[in-house]
Amino acid sequence: MVSVRSQGGRPAVVLDRTAFYPEGGGQPADRGLLGGVPVVDVQERDGEVLHVLAGAPPAGRVLGEVDPVRRRDHVQQHHGQHLLSAVFERVAGASTLSFHLGEEVSTIDLDKGPEALGPERLRAVEAAANELVYRDLPVTVREFSEAELARLPLRKEPARGCRVVVVSEGPLSEAFDPAEVVDASPCGGTHPPRTGAVGAIAVLRAQRWGEGTRVEFACGGRVVAALSEALRNLREAAAALRCAPAELSAAVSRAVEESAVRRKEFERLFAAAAQAEADRLSGSSGLVRAVLAPPVAGAAAWARAVAQALAARGRVALLGAVEEGRAHLAFARPRGPGPHLGERLRAAVALLGGKGGGSADFAQGSGPDAARVEEALREAEKALAP
Repeated sequence: MVSVRSQGGRPAVVLDRTAFYPEGGGQPADRGLLGGVPVVDVQERDGEVLHVLAGAPPAGRVLGEVDPVRRRDHVQQHHGQHLLSAVFERVAGASTLSFHLGEEVSTIDLDKGPEALGPERLRAVEAAANELVYRDLPVTVREFSEAELARLPLRKEPARGCRVVVVSEGPLSEAFDPAEVVDASPCGGTHPPRTGAVGAIAVLRAQRWGEGTRVEFACGGRVVAALSEALRNLREAAAALRCAPAELSAAVSRAVEESAVRRKEFERLFAAAAQAEADRLSGSSGLVRAVLAPPVAGAAAWARAVAQALAARGRVALLGAVEEGRAHLAFARPRGPGPHLGERLRAAVALLGGKGGGSADFAQGSGPDAARVEEALREAEKALAP
């Protein structure tokens, strides 16, 4: 151990050499143990690698143990990204602008929009990237001389130094044939000795990101985990619809159609009930003020529908309804000259501790103080009195 610093209120150890990867280049930091003390973060600051510890730093010569599961996961995602980026460039002419390795999925930002990367092209890219995995090609990670760099078909220029990750058809000797290079990209991240270690690559989703496209993907063990979760969701959905997993698509389509039919019937019955309630309330003369009891969940929609039905009958309606401890108000009147109900409602709903508003002939709002709904309606009626 060379020295101890401080990082985020924790001790951070500097070593004379380390196998821990510090966060950078879109890849998270390693975790593990340093002299038996958990390493919770690794950062590079001013040329020093800081091993942030969960406890008191050990003294003297220390043994570092990198979490192998986390490291393998990061290696699979990061090298899988290199293979995907190479194939996107070759198959779709789309260059990678940035990369992020997340806890569950990783992303690549490309310079082409989604219109240039339809489902068929994404599947072609996925298949070609997996072919590179299955071929178990050698991966060379080292510094190259200026002369060697000039011969490499680099996807981007080195930002600093000459460390380059090269995937090739065969072992990369000093006198390599550029035609045998599958991909070459400057990178300071962690990578496997052969592409087969990536295991598998799955393109999960593509969506517009600015003027380009953000592609979500998973590699290696994450593909297995994602497949397991998808199968579990498929089985649960099939069980809910009482069908076999293979019949789920047809069952969902039927359920959607049946739901649409039921929704239309519900809307018809709801509107008819609102008209009937308006008929009942319009039996009295003058302004209609009432606290309604909704026939089903949806107090705000019920008050609105009845108020509008009363306005269509030439009446001024000041209605309230309560649902789950919250009061909803709906004010309506026939169109034309008359008081501005939006202003009246704002004052009334303020008594309920809420907000609302609207136009001169219709307004609605709600508030949490349901106990004052009758008071709010009375105050609104007083304000409308000539």
